[in-house]
Amino acid sequence: MSLRQDLSSRGLEDVFVRAQSDGDIAVKRLSDALSAIDLVVLDRQRAALNEDVVIDTSTISPPQLLDTSSTSSTANSAALACGEKALTDNRVAIITVAGGQASRLGFNGPKGAYPLGAVSGTSLFQMLAEQVILLRDKYQCALPWVIQTGPGNHEDTIAYFTSRNWFGMSASSVHFVCQGTLPALNGQGEFMLTAPDELFSNPDGHGGVYRAIKRSGMIETLRAQGVDVLYYCQVDNPLVFMSDPTFIGHHLLADAQMSVKVVEKTEAGEKVGLVVENNGKVQCIEYSDISAELQAQTADDGGLLYRAGNIAVHVYAINFFEEMAEAHLPLHLARKTIKALAPGESIPSDVEGIKFETFVFDALPLADRVVVQLADREFEFAPVKNRTGSDSAATSRAALSTRAKQWLSSIDRSCDYSDQQIELSSSVISGPQDLIYRQQQINDGHQQLACSCGNKLITLA
Repeated sequence: MSLRQDLSSRGLEDVFVRAQSDGDIAVKRLSDALSAIDLVVLDRQRAALNEDVVIDTSTISPPQLLDTSSTSSTANSAALACGEKALTDNRVAIITVAGGQASRLGFNGPKGAYPLGAVSGTSLFQMLAEQVILLRDKYQCALPWVIQTGPGNHEDTIAYFTSRNWFGMSASSVHFVCQGTLPALNGQGEFMLTAPDELFSNPDGHGGVYRAIKRSGMIETLRAQGVDVLYYCQVDNPLVFMSDPTFIGHHLLADAQMSVKVVEKTEAGEKVGLVVENNGKVQCIEYSDISAELQAQTADDGGLLYRAGNIAVHVYAINFFEEMAEAHLPLHLARKTIKALAPGESIPSDVEGIKFETFVFDALPLADRVVVQLADREFEFAPVKNRTGSDSAATSRAALSTRAKQWLSSIDRSCDYSDQQIELSSSVISGPQDLIYRQQQINDGHQQLACSCGNKLITLA
């Protein structure tokens, strides 16, 4: 069936009317854009317009939570050994989602290029890159790094890495994959145009990472390198433990398909997705879908009964990750005012439209086996989302400084950090498992720390 027949059977053939008035070139441009649309997904988008999604919370219960990676226990020791072996055996690759712009932070460029370092101005990308380099050196592993960009920052992100000489990494060890898009629709399920020959589309959400990675050919590339474990994180959390071996080990020992890290909610009303069990399946429910009464329930220990806040850190079996590329993850709708052509108008104006996206955590209930592990909020989670207030650059820098002081107090006491805000290079420590390793390196004289900028910046000498 031809494209026009496909559209006609859906009552969408009028999308060509404006382009036809502009000539064959405009029709060709619009046809190319329409041909790239997955019609199965389009049908699901149109059906979703009339669906009233209700989340049944009557059957939910708290998930079983494993201790944080910094907790000393026999289980964690076994998991650490298992995870470290997986890294040494080159079974692990990292996927970092970095499709956003930093405009909300008052910065022009990819969010990962935002200069977060309190002293050095080190970018989010560099903080994560230094962790990757440390892990590769410590475990003598390849540890491929796949970065998912967005349509609006793909070229800029590659240019940023190139201009920084890939932060000392081999260019062939870092891979960039651009996420896909979904067409916006109006309330009648019709396409929206920004010009006679141009569809209005938006990025398909972090749930699009599955399809983007598979369609890029990266799954086959990673498998050919022996990778069967994927570690997922997002670029806006500089405290993330990249490839935390304890978390990886718990995932492997449980033969899990997908695993998730969570933090304890600070208060009942904290606006964070909640990880729960529902009819025997682990899932993440948006805070807006849970009643205030349910969120406020307490457990026997006095804490919140539903306390597991999602922080977008996952481990996957690569086969499961690949399967999710073809799974029909739920479509989430957002009704927005967008710049598009209104009926009878030739210049874009503010009109009402519906954007669609998918969420990465909606794969959780499709997994037969899931590990849910607690993370130390003060050590592992301080996202940069806002210019000021909570989850801002200021709060993230403060969290980085607090963590640095605690870590440094256990490995080197030669510098006086007093009460000032400091910056610890990510090349020194990537997680709690590195404390003993780095202390031994320093005690044996193989390495030493360098304190500069009035003892505010600590790096390896």
